[in-house]
Amino acid sequence: MKKGARIAIAVISVFLTAIVIAACVCASIAGRINDDALPSPELSSWQSMIKDDTLLKKVVMPGAHDAGTAGMAWFSETQDRDIGEQLACGTRYFDLRVKEKKGECRIYHGPAYSLYLKDILCDVRDFLNANPTECVILDVHKFGNAGAKPRTVELLDEYLGGMFVTKPADVSELDFVGALTLGDVRGKCLLIWGDNDEYAAQGNHYFLRNDDHGDVETGCLQSFYERSWNWYYSSEKYIKKAIPAYINKYKQSIGGLFVLQAQLTDGCLVIGPRYREGCHESNMNACVLAMGESEDLDCINIVMRDFICPEKNCCTLKLNLDKHIVKDGCAAAYEAMVEEFLR
Repeated sequence: MKKGARIAIAVISVFLTAIVIAACVCASIAGRINDDALPSPELSSWQSMIKDDTLLKKVVMPGAHDAGTAGMAWFSETQDRDIGEQLACGTRYFDLRVKEKKGECRIYHGPAYSLYLKDILCDVRDFLNANPTECVILDVHKFGNAGAKPRTVELLDEYLGGMFVTKPADVSELDFVGALTLGDVRGKCLLIWGDNDEYAAQGNHYFLRNDDHGDVETGCLQSFYERSWNWYYSSEKYIKKAIPAYINKYKQSIGGLFVLQAQLTDGCLVIGPRYREGCHESNMNACVLAMGESEDLDCINIVMRDFICPEKNCCTLKLNLDKHIVKDGCAAAYEAMVEEFLR
């Protein structure tokens, strides 16, 4: 072997070794932030304490980014609880990406696979049957291959048929969703569909979302995402620059539901989401709590985060007290539910 080739191999080996060591160190550090706290029973029915006439777009709800990734490799996992556990923690919005693998629809993130879609839908169905005061929002907006979409449609009808929020034909979905109250949707699932396709056109329970940049003048859900911000900003810079920018973008949008993307992403695919969240968690908790005294509070609707746990969700849920939409007779119980997990 020539000397130049040996040197190249040695350099590549050192580089790969450094990457592996960095990933192991980051995973070790991040592993210390695992939050396995058990939720209180009240978190399963927190919406029961919100006034019926509150517009859905005014209710503050915890959301889960890449919700079905529990059990994936470190570079893809953004949640370490399954959907049933996330629901029990108070999560009511789920970001789902589906890919077909060996005839089964599974959640994917990058090259990795995790939970089966049918199990997720079973969890949602069983939860709503047990907690009829609650509403769940499923945002199914990415499909990894051609077979995933038609099979997803079949599974949605099979497991959640009859439980979807449905729209009259003569009303625009933006107007319809904008007028929905929490009382209108209790015990139901609101299905957000990522593509304006034949399924969205045929079903009265498919509601469209806007694109990541809000460039399309359609859709009843806004979920803005600028890759460079989420991938490369530090926690402090993200909170200072990206969070206000996303909120302002919503103010200038066509309206509807609003998902505030509060998570950071590992743009290098080395250190992993858990480490990024470990550096961001306490800062973002403080940022969310501070929204209670912000002039932007009225805009806050769904706060989407990585590695859902009772503490993060309660930071979000506290904002409903600040919005004064908790039922008068439930204020003390609601506050106690939230304060139990706030440090």
